[in-house]
Amino acid sequence: MMLHSYPLLISIYKGEGRMLIVPLIDHIAGYSIDSDWFINLSDLDNAVSVGEGVKSALDYIRNSPLSSLTPNERKENAAWKKNTKYRSRVAFWKNNHYVRVKITEDNQYIIHSMKKSHKRQYAYDEIIKEFILFADADAEEIGKAVIESFIESERYYNMG
Repeated sequence: MMLHSYPLLISIYKGEGRMLIVPLIDHIAGYSIDSDWFINLSDLDNAVSVGEGVKSALDYIRNSPLSSLTPNERKENAAWKKNTKYRSRVAFWKNNHYVRVKITEDNQYIIHSMKKSHKRQYAYDEIIKEFILFADADAEEIGKAVIESFIESERYYNMG
């Protein structure tokens, strides 16, 4: 089985009363895609639940083969479409906050909320708030960093 390349990436979206955790996996063509496996949590869940969701997504990446989905299959199976009122990726992007979790080769967690790009739709560019956790971070520490990243994103966008 081919291994996914580092850093391992997980996208987390917050909106509509939920957090959507989506691991990114490598495609056989050599780029990363959202997996069609995801976790939906209430945005009221505690830090332990959120951290366990991140750890489950990380396990999924480590245990999944490279993807061979076609662009059409990816569109049909897109995690962002599940349990949302938004019909387009752009509307979803505009109405959800975003946190990225990067896991480095030495298992360090880099967790940050990101600003929506003004240049490219459904892209993110600058970091709003970043946390760096060591490999031995437990689920609660990871979850607290994710939740705090979302709080900073909400604060940033409510001021704008």
